[in-house]
Amino acid sequence: MNSTEPHSTEFLDSNIIVYAFTSNPRKDKCRNVLRERRFLTNSLAISEAIGTIGTIDKEQGKIALISILRSGNIQIIDLSTNLLFESVRRQHKYNLKLFDLIHYTTALLNNCQSIISYDKDFDKLEIPRVEP
Repeated sequence: MNSTEPHSTEFLDSNIIVYAFTSNPRKDKCRNVLRERRFLTNSLAISEAIGTIGTIDKEQGKIALISILRSGNIQIIDLSTNLLFESVRRQHKYNLKLFDLIHYTTALLNNCQSIISYDKDFDKLEIPRVEP
């Protein structure tokens, strides 16, 4: 993805990937997000999603990972020492579990305008949560 292209950036939570690649009533909406929108996520969210999908169906987990990595509309932020430090530094301000805090900090540091997620833990924060 070309970072000079003008577009709003949305953070994609791991549950959207899980719903897109498993049998459930949200599957079509989540697949549409992956196909039609540009988004940013982090390597932790990818790992969470592929791990969850893989516990249901290992082959489907591999298909999901390949599909995501081949997507032209995704930017994956690596989990780094700086990202971990910045997340822990914000622990006192946000009542989030560590993984959610890392996702939220990724969104904050990358100026995301929304978080695409079904996780209501992201409600009432500076960045709005939106569902597909």
